[in-house]
Amino acid sequence: MHKLLFLLMTMALSFFAFSDHHEVPSSEEGAFTTLMVAAPNVDRYVDYLKADTSLFKTIGSTGAGVCVTNSGNDYPGQMLVWNAFPNFEAALGGAAKYDPSKAPSSLARLREVKYSVSWKPLKAFRLEPGYERVQRIKVPAANVTAFTEVLTRLEKAIQDAGHKNFFNGIFTPIGGGVHETGTYMVRSITPDGAQAGAIFDDYFSGAAWGSIYQEGVALIDGVVSDNIEICEQFYYGE
Repeated sequence: MHKLLFLLMTMALSFFAFSDHHEVPSSEEGAFTTLMVAAPNVDRYVDYLKADTSLFKTIGSTGAGVCVTNSGNDYPGQMLVWNAFPNFEAALGGAAKYDPSKAPSSLARLREVKYSVSWKPLKAFRLEPGYERVQRIKVPAANVTAFTEVLTRLEKAIQDAGHKNFFNGIFTPIGGGVHETGTYMVRSITPDGAQAGAIFDDYFSGAAWGSIYQEGVALIDGVVSDNIEICEQFYYGE
């Protein structure tokens, strides 16, 4: 039961079909990067990023924002800055234009850089930043395609059950070092915690889509980490 619960809410991060009429190519054609940091004062750091978005323009980001870890923290002030790109050429080319270790002192003193990583989404999804459950999981290579297909069916089944604002996704890391190698990231997004909780309530009440979820559980080897993140977008490209 606990293993089922772990995977249920971990299905999404929608960085390539933006709301509010901001759109970029579908996720299978895109890529994104994340910079993992520790911020002693999260609000101050986020305010700084919102006040000056010139860096996002410089690296060619089509969308950017932050995710602040709300539960399951590995360290105080745990958060990340994400950037979306239309493809890996743009993502890696953009990353090469910015060295976080050479940031101006006004920015550097606001956070401690942990590591950066690029991500390839393996299924289509929408970007609706909000209340997100994030898990790193191990999936045998032979099961990745089947697992991704299950997530697609599960997303639709949960939406059809009345949770229209639920979106999920699975991502493979590139250049994540010891932090990400050997795992896949699965995210689930709802607008807020209450709506996430409603999905859990439905599952434990015997929702019909639970059988699809169990198909996915049977395809993985285990869960490595489990976090809740509060995410937002504040840059939409130029």
